[in-house]
Amino acid sequence: MNKFLIVFLFSSFWANAQTPKNFEFIKADSSFNWPTDVFSFLPPEIKFGGISGIEFYNNALFLVSDRAFKSDTNQNSYLFKMDAVGQISAAFKFFGVDNAESIRFDNLSQKMFYAFEREDSTGIGYTNENNIPTNLVAFSMKNDTLTAENRGIESLCFDENKNLWFAFESSLGSSVSLFQCPYEATTNNYNYKKKKVFQYPFDARSCIKSEQVLNGNVGNGITEILPFENNKLLVMERCFDGSFITMRLFVASIPSIGSSISKEQVFEFSIKNELLGQGHALRPDNFEGMAWGKEEDGRRILYVISDDNFSPKRQRTLLLKLREVDIQKSDK
Repeated sequence: MNKFLIVFLFSSFWANAQTPKNFEFIKADSSFNWPTDVFSFLPPEIKFGGISGIEFYNNALFLVSDRAFKSDTNQNSYLFKMDAVGQISAAFKFFGVDNAESIRFDNLSQKMFYAFEREDSTGIGYTNENNIPTNLVAFSMKNDTLTAENRGIESLCFDENKNLWFAFESSLGSSVSLFQCPYEATTNNYNYKKKKVFQYPFDARSCIKSEQVLNGNVGNGITEILPFENNKLLVMERCFDGSFITMRLFVASIPSIGSSISKEQVFEFSIKNELLGQGHALRPDNFEGMAWGKEEDGRRILYVISDDNFSPKRQRTLLLKLREVDIQKSDK
């Protein structure tokens, strides 16, 4: 067994210091173990890290990297299977996909979908019956107004109404475009031509000072989305001010008429007064992946994972496990 960084465990009592509206922490883990033979057949330069997406499927967590390692020459994504939290049982190349940012297995079409963000393009793709990557939709990263300042697509999900959703990471305006694509049984796929576009209220400068310049590295962005309730999405926002990261969860309500989404903050990963013990504060890291897990005691479980950018001296791969709380009971 190999160790990656160190293990941090903490109980849900710690969440009371944060007074979250909808979630409480159960566990945080930055230690990942795997049998030696899991990585023995991979090229020696392949490293575990750069995790940009996470999905729960068939009682296992699947983690995808946005590239093979810290290199400009190898942008291949790799998929890691985790049978239990921290226990990696398989690792393999993600069917030749480069720069994956999110992964979702769709039970309706029985296809694996992914979001990608590359130097030249960003979009949504899927692996077909022969495991060949195929684009559903792609946008230029060089001359499309939606991708200005290196703001591609990092989020993807399916809702209970047979729709595929994806969102652009950020915007220079007051809203971000969220796309809804309906499923068509005749093609067993989602139809981008019949899309609806909604506007999610957004502040790209939510954590930066007025004198700071907003660019592709500094500012706020949407890193992942999930279905939450009927006609609602859970949205994860990440803001970097050049020194610290602020992470928040919002519930976005999809209107039945019009295109303007409303949102409510339900959780914040604060860096203040929140200790794991031994005086160690849990600072929000570069969280990019989010997935619903298996319910426990009738409550939904949410997994959130960070991207260490293959820079373990400055960042870490951190897997958080959160539990949805009953608001009415918690408010009494």
